[in-house]
Amino acid sequence: MSEPKKMRMDSAAGKGNNGQRKGKPGKRNFYNKSTARFMQPGQRGFLVTCNGRLHDCIRDSYRILNEYADLLYGAAPSPNEAEPAANEKSVDDESEEEDISVTLQKEAAAAGIKKPMRFQNVDSGATNCLFIRTTLKEPTALAHKVLQDLSTTRKAKSRFILRMVPIEAVCRANLKDIIDTVGSLSDRHFLKEPKTYAIIYNHRLNNELPRDDVIRELADLISSKNAGNKANLKNPELAVIVEVIKGLCCIGIVPEYYTLRKYNLAEIVAQQPPPVVKGDSATDQKPAEEKPKEVAEEPVATVAPEKEQA
Repeated sequence: MSEPKKMRMDSAAGKGNNGQRKGKPGKRNFYNKSTARFMQPGQRGFLVTCNGRLHDCIRDSYRILNEYADLLYGAAPSPNEAEPAANEKSVDDESEEEDISVTLQKEAAAAGIKKPMRFQNVDSGATNCLFIRTTLKEPTALAHKVLQDLSTTRKAKSRFILRMVPIEAVCRANLKDIIDTVGSLSDRHFLKEPKTYAIIYNHRLNNELPRDDVIRELADLISSKNAGNKANLKNPELAVIVEVIKGLCCIGIVPEYYTLRKYNLAEIVAQQPPPVVKGDSATDQKPAEEKPKEVAEEPVATVAPEKEQA
């Protein structure tokens, strides 16, 4: 008779009057954080860097991305945009499928289910570096359009954004996952026609991934897609972006990486336009203005790595 009583007392230990378990004094209680607002494998979007003023950077990122997404793909439906009224009955009453769809809409509205936003800021895990995930299938086309317009107009669109790099896939920061992810992405870029390429490798808060191994394996992988694929450190047609942040890796394959100033919004607006040549004689031609020299990047085999402060 005493054993069951003891078990009941033990099971009730640590609980309050309402039956909920209390934490032990002197010890911290740990809870699983929600992963909904954190960068995760399988996402795609834009890696945006800034020098402080994170909230202003997020605001400008939303504004620019939505502006160009509306331009390229049309305006996204407003989340407050009402679906056809559920209480309106079909005149034809063709099938029960219409009634089922209306019922599902009602249930979704009642449960507060919302469609995923076109752009959503999530925590990247690094300081002054945010990740804007997207539902768009081609983030590279959108970012490329933004940078092309900035290069043409020379009009700044943000005082807070530094770089805006499109990311086609996020994966785990290990050699196998990186190779598998780049392998699937490179079929679209390097398989049909030969291309020149460079591998841009950066890492933040992660010193465990063997950088040289990643570079060598990716170079071999790209070369195996097409024998005509060649490395070009100065002016590649495509740059393979490998951005390691803690335990995750952001991967993108972007065109005109150096032409568009490494996708740096501030630098592309500040760069000098090409000189205007008047007449044919040597006396009428103005000498080309010397462009500011960039800090030389360390050449590594088949890559053009860059160093960027987080």
